[in-house]
Amino acid sequence: MDRIDDFLDRYVLPWPVRYLTFRFVILATLALLIPLILFASNQTLVLLVNSYLNTMSVAVSSIVLLYATVNEVRQKQIADLQEKRAQEDHQHVTEMHQLVLESLQNQHEEIHQLQEVLAAMQGKAYTPESLTPVPDLKDLHPRGAERFAEGDALDRLSEELHQNVLTDTLRQAMIND
Repeated sequence: MDRIDDFLDRYVLPWPVRYLTFRFVILATLALLIPLILFASNQTLVLLVNSYLNTMSVAVSSIVLLYATVNEVRQKQIADLQEKRAQEDHQHVTEMHQLVLESLQNQHEEIHQLQEVLAAMQGKAYTPESLTPVPDLKDLHPRGAERFAEGDALDRLSEELHQNVLTDTLRQAMIND
């Protein structure tokens, strides 16, 4: 079924969408209401125009529903990714705050070392405190250093978003026009 959907999205459905969204076709379809009213006594013409208008109505409704569904799924995926990213960033900010606190602690220890030097110069006894190593900022992020790689956001989007061939084909057509 996925292969059939991909085939339809790639080769079949872009054509009705292009046809139905062409401004001249929209105006011509609206203009068909005039002969429908003027030639109401000609049953064959009325049935023909009415059938065309009904078909166009169903086609437009189906296409709008299809795109609304694709857009809804895509927006949900984007919202999920944004939420996941917000959680990661929150964790990263929390860890950076911890790093600032450790940096302040290191500064405090350096002051104690200076006090030790001053005490030694004055001939007094002083007990030094041990220093803690400062961690690498990039290692603090939940995904590590790869989070900071160039193009990481685009790579993650392409991996986690559901790709729809129809929307990609239409987007390329719009870019090329």
